[in-house]
Amino acid sequence: MNEFFTLKNGEKLIIRETQAKDYEAVMLFLDRLSKETVFTNQYPGQPYRDKENSIRIYELPTNLFLSAFAENGEIVGQISIAINKPGHPWTGRNASFGISILKAYYGLGLGTYLMQKIEEWARKQNLHRIEGLVRSTNKRGINLYLKQGFEIDGLFHEVAFINGEWHDEYHISKILR
Repeated sequence: MNEFFTLKNGEKLIIRETQAKDYEAVMLFLDRLSKETVFTNQYPGQPYRDKENSIRIYELPTNLFLSAFAENGEIVGQISIAINKPGHPWTGRNASFGISILKAYYGLGLGTYLMQKIEEWARKQNLHRIEGLVRSTNKRGINLYLKQGFEIDGLFHEVAFINGEWHDEYHISKILR
C-alpha cells in the first residue's frame, strides 16, 4: 500500500506499511521523537531495538505498522495496531494501537488520517475493540482520540516517572460497531 496524503499546509507525504528496509529510518525517527516529547515510551539514549525482531513484528499478519514519509524519505509519523491475542476465542477480536508524530507535523491532519487507516484495517480484520494508552497531560492526543470516537475507560495512576514527576495515563478504547 502506497498512498499519498496532503497535509493542511500543502506538503505531500507517502503513507505505506513499514518494511524491513525502513529499519534505520524508523530508528532515526524514534530517536528524534524521544527528544521532542514525553508522550511516548521512547526516551533519549534508548538502545536500538533488535533489527530481526522488529522486522518480524512488522511482517506479522496480525499487526499493521504504517509510516508517513516526507519527500526527503524521513519518517515524520507512525501508527501501529496489533491484535492482542490472535486466535483467542474470547478476546481475539481486540487490538492495541500506538501513534507518534513529530511536533512539526502536529495539527496538519496526519493524526486523523492515520487513525482512520488503522480503523479501516481493524474493520477488515473483523475486530470488535481498539484500545490504547495516553498520558493524561497529552491534551492534543486525547482530543484526537475523542474526535475519532474513542472513550476514556479509566485512569492508571503514576505510571511514568519523567523529569522527577509521576505521570498518569488514561486507558482509551473504541468499540467498532
